[in-house]
Amino acid sequence: MGRFFNSRFFDSLSKITDMLIIGFYFIICSLPIFTIGASLTALYYAIHKCVFKGRGYTLEFFHSFKDNFKQSTLSWLIFMVLYAILSGDIYITKNIISHDSMFAGMYIFFTVLLVITILWSVYHFAYIARFANGFKESFKLSAIFMILNIGWTIAILGVFVLLGLLVYRFPIFLLFLPGMIASCVHPILEKVFRKYMSAEDIAKEDEY
Repeated sequence: MGRFFNSRFFDSLSKITDMLIIGFYFIICSLPIFTIGASLTALYYAIHKCVFKGRGYTLEFFHSFKDNFKQSTLSWLIFMVLYAILSGDIYITKNIISHDSMFAGMYIFFTVLLVITILWSVYHFAYIARFANGFKESFKLSAIFMILNIGWTIAILGVFVLLGLLVYRFPIFLLFLPGMIASCVHPILEKVFRKYMSAEDIAKEDEY
């Protein structure tokens, strides 16, 4: 019995270590900013394969980073434009438009749109990490998954809020945040993805 618990303990410790290392890779590879999309895709891929499936090594991160670089980077540039536009709208409607204006409360609307766009990007980069599909199809299907699974989407938002509060209370966790977020949203996203996978694909994935 003691040997069993020791095995479980060291297995869990190994997974936590892998999560932290993969998160560190993400931080380093995201420093140029325009590479964040490729880093997000690689983060999810490596967490899925190494931490949850126990296959391969943390260096799988770099394989995904390279293989999905073009699609992920183009996607990230599009999302950055959307973030910038919505953030600008929030700033203008909250700080520049007169409080007496009928548009003064529009910042709430734009804030909701920004949150939705962020959640869409979570689905999108995880989708690229898990499935091979075209550029337009990836955008379309990730949006559909997000909308059709609104309950799980709200759960992902809850994860972001809780981890954000944790980092606010204990700033040291900021260094571990990428791996923690990916590990927390992974089970949720996999529940969604498996709903749309064929029985053959699920069986093939589970047998390894």
